[in-house]
Amino acid sequence: MGRALLGLARREGLQAVGLVRSEKSARGLAALGADARVVPRLEEEPLAAALRGARAVVHLAMIGRERDGETYEGVNVRGTRAVVDAARRAGVPRVVLFSGLGVARYGLARRCTNRYFLSKLAAEVELFQYGPEAVVFRPSYIVGPGDGLVTKLLKEMAAGEVVRVGDGRYRLQPIAVSDAAAAALAAARNPPPGAGAPPRVFDLVGPEPVSFQSFLERTAAAARAQERKASFQIREVGIEEADRAAAAGGFRGMGPDDVDVLLCDEVSDPGPLAQLLGRPLTPLDEAVAAAVGGTIAGTARA
Repeated sequence: MGRALLGLARREGLQAVGLVRSEKSARGLAALGADARVVPRLEEEPLAAALRGARAVVHLAMIGRERDGETYEGVNVRGTRAVVDAARRAGVPRVVLFSGLGVARYGLARRCTNRYFLSKLAAEVELFQYGPEAVVFRPSYIVGPGDGLVTKLLKEMAAGEVVRVGDGRYRLQPIAVSDAAAAALAAARNPPPGAGAPPRVFDLVGPEPVSFQSFLERTAAAARAQERKASFQIREVGIEEADRAAAAGGFRGMGPDDVDVLLCDEVSDPGPLAQLLGRPLTPLDEAVAAAVGGTIAGTARA
């Protein structure tokens, strides 16, 4: 997501800088022609120094699973607080935050009521206290080259077996990474509508809700169209079995919160996002084909 955003900003003629935690990451961005500054930790003072002179900051440094000593509280909550305080200290007028689709149903739906979504909700509260020029995006799955969802499915297809949790009828609403980057850039560039306007919140969803089973089938069709191996069997694992395995240490690389996100069945109205962009959203099949082929959908769009 960060690389797509930096690339779009460059094409739009904007000066954009990626804040990264290591020299290795900085070199990776430099290889793409992007500017980078190394800020090893989410701490107010070094962040404030890096943010001076910026017109907006897009905060993407979140985690979806606790491991290697990183916690939701430490990264998602306190990290966001540090970014918000640093932006205020540096005089940055606008902060954009990526949260999670499902936050609004915390306490209402079982799969949206966990420590991951709670940390995202707490991060939003930190931002809402920043001021009126605050924007929150709540994404479904973001699909593009190297994304976690399509990449994992392609690997399983190539191996001949795709593991599906349950019957696959639960829904998601994937959005092309090009649309997600364009939305973040639009929010960063444009002031809120009118003085004293409240913080803005957008559900970052694609144009089409789709069941997981249908998404799997359409990913396979895109893979075959690009002459990739996509002859496979589906092995169904019961939801309770997946939950138990995830809680016991991991289900095929997924923790309990990952399973919740997959099964939470959260969809939303894409209209406000299309209105923000001033154009239709990238069709799902185009977004999936681009993710399979390693390109970013919509980059040639007028």
